[in-house]
This record gives sequence, C-alpha cells and structure tokens, in this order.
Amino acid sequence: MAVKSGELQEAAQQLANEIEAHDQEGLKALTDGPLREQFDAGEELYRHVDALWQKAKQDGFIPGPPERYTALAGLRDLAGQLMESAGLELANREH
Repeated sequence: MAVKSGELQEAAQQLANEIEAHDQEGLKALTDGPLREQFDAGEELYRHVDALWQKAKQDGFIPGPPERYTALAGLRDLAGQLMESAGLELANREH
C-alpha cells in the first residue's frame, strides 16, 4: 500500500504508536549498557532529523504545505518517539 505524500507524517505517527508496546518490551529486555546505546543512537538520529527540519524552517518552510516536507516531519516524529521510549526506560531504572 502506497502512502500519499500528504499522509506520510500521519502514517509515521501511527507507526510510532503501533510499535510502542513492542519497543518498550524490547527496551526492558536490554541490560543497562545496550539500553544507553539505544537511547544514544535514537538521540543522534533525532538530532540529525531535527537539524534538517530546522534548516527547512530557516529556508522559509512553514509547517503545512508544501507536502514534500511531510516525510521529514514524520521521520522526526518517529525518531522522537523512539528516543523518548528509551529515555523513559532509562529514567525508570534510575529510580
């Protein structure tokens, strides 16, 4: 099933929601070292995608049209969710 450009961000958000339980289960199975590595990798991906997003905004992009930015917005949302899940698991272990 092909996703239309305008629906990419919504599809990425739905994907993040759908995999959240699987992601949390996998994160709980990790020992502290690999969990930290997972968080760091997610943070690095998010920073990269967010930098692309910020550049697009500096170049005059305003969220909304044109639709060519919806994939970037969706990937940013997905990367943020993955990083957040790992961060929450780390925080839970620290308490």
